[in-house]
Amino acid sequence: MKSKLFYTQILGLLTLLTIFLITIPIYVNRIPKELTIKLENKFKNNRFNWVNIKLRGRDVTLSGIAPSIDLHKQAIKIVTQTKEVRRVNDKISPIIIKPYSISIKYEEKKMIVKGYMPSQKSRDELFKKIIKNHPKVKIIKDVKIAIGEPKEWKSLIDTLSLILKELELGIINVVDKSVVLSGKSQTTQQKKQILNYFKDLDFNIQTHIIAMDSAEKMCKKKFHTLIPINQVVFEEGKWLVKLKNISIFKNLVDIASLCPNTKIEIIGHTDNKGSYRKNIILSEQRAKAIVAKLFQLGIPIEQMKAIGRGEAEPIATNKTEEGRAKNRRIEFKLKGY
Repeated sequence: MKSKLFYTQILGLLTLLTIFLITIPIYVNRIPKELTIKLENKFKNNRFNWVNIKLRGRDVTLSGIAPSIDLHKQAIKIVTQTKEVRRVNDKISPIIIKPYSISIKYEEKKMIVKGYMPSQKSRDELFKKIIKNHPKVKIIKDVKIAIGEPKEWKSLIDTLSLILKELELGIINVVDKSVVLSGKSQTTQQKKQILNYFKDLDFNIQTHIIAMDSAEKMCKKKFHTLIPINQVVFEEGKWLVKLKNISIFKNLVDIASLCPNTKIEIIGHTDNKGSYRKNIILSEQRAKAIVAKLFQLGIPIEQMKAIGRGEAEPIATNKTEEGRAKNRRIEFKLKGY
């Protein structure tokens, strides 16, 4: 009796084991299939047609090329928030960009960075360096993650981070292996340092950098070359600016842009015809008329000062018409050197 009961129990266990062995594979195979359908529907609803799904049990492997880092993150989030998923293997690649580019526009209190970096880590490192060197500058970030960068991209980005420390203002444009850099540095030594940074890089480099110390010297030299006495002509007793003076005004605008820290004095003079008081007023009107014209052409009003000296400082005799014509003049002086 005991033997019969024993064999009955063994038979029951074998039956259960057989059922178990048959149903487990069916159940295991059903999980990936149902989970795959569920994830595919989620991605379809979000228009993530670039995502490829592969399941092994409840472990999910994602692959494909993400159009952006945000969409990459969203794809991972969709899977991790699906309760049936046990583990996510992320093999999604960023988008491939050709030509590969980055641009940096550095203004007085703002820096705009646009383009691509090959990874989130490299992007974060770039902005960490920029913020460290320019803590008071507003940084506008428009850098996406993408691959396709040229060889030595990391070395170039490290170099650009160093260069930004030396620049007062600047624009850097990089397209694949071509770099165009323009801007201003405070000193000639800083300009030399910037050029030195590029010497070991295998890129096509174009630089247009103005060193402010040399720019001011150049400004002074150009000013004294371009502004001989009596180039601005006025008719006797009048203060209207003649069209024939326009070329010298344009030259003044170019010079003023080279040395924004200097002030231009516009000094009016007259001959001795008329009363002393009227001549003071007339000379000041002439100076103000030129300030107005230069302002229209682009020189900031705060960079100029109109002064009227009347007949007090003649440079020729007032006894002849030729001498009086020379005395009816405008002088330009630079202050700030």
